Amino acid sequence: MDKIFKISFNGVNSYLINSRDEACLVDASMPVSILMETISGIRDYFKFKYILLTHGHLNHVRYVSEVRSLSNGKTYIHVDDRPLLREEGIGIDDVYTLRGFDKFKVGDIEIIVYHTPGHTDGSVCFYSRELNAIFTGDTLMKGGFGKIRGPHSMSRMLKSLKTISRLIPPDTTVYPGHGFETRLEDEAWLDGLDMLS
Repeated sequence: MDKIFKISFNGVNSYLINSRDEACLVDASMPVSILMETISGIRDYFKFKYILLTHGHLNHVRYVSEVRSLSNGKTYIHVDDRPLLREEGIGIDDVYTLRGFDKFKVGDIEIIVYHTPGHTDGSVCFYSRELNAIFTGDTLMKGGFGKIRGPHSMSRMLKSLKTISRLIPPDTTVYPGHGFETRLEDEAWLDGLDMLS
């Protein structure tokens, strides 16, 4: 059975996705000890395939080196946010790059990457039709969106939010980087974005 496990630490959400005997982690915002507690509550063993990063800000990637030492999973971040990892002092030699519409397979589920710049140049969302879920990092949250830095970032964020609202089914559950889950159809303010350029 496919499951999503939310792990919150210091106000930041990460998500462990488990399907059959495989798993991946979306963002690495918690110490390994907390991740291990979550894993031990799921099953005795699974193959840890991926660490998928929604963007490169420190509060979302702070523990990625620890998590990588725990597992053999490959770490991925959008090519445009690799410099942020370097700025935060995180080694990038064995961090792989991803791009929009890349696909990852975890057990029986497929995860599709949507490049959603605005909060950062390399912000992405991860969508799974099988889970009816989208993991949005700081692109989309309940009642709003992540911080932007100036008019250029705002225009990119608007375009990204429009992309999500047009391409992702409205009954999809949104798993954000902060706060509580929501559904796209419950975020009525997204419907007004078409009136903005």
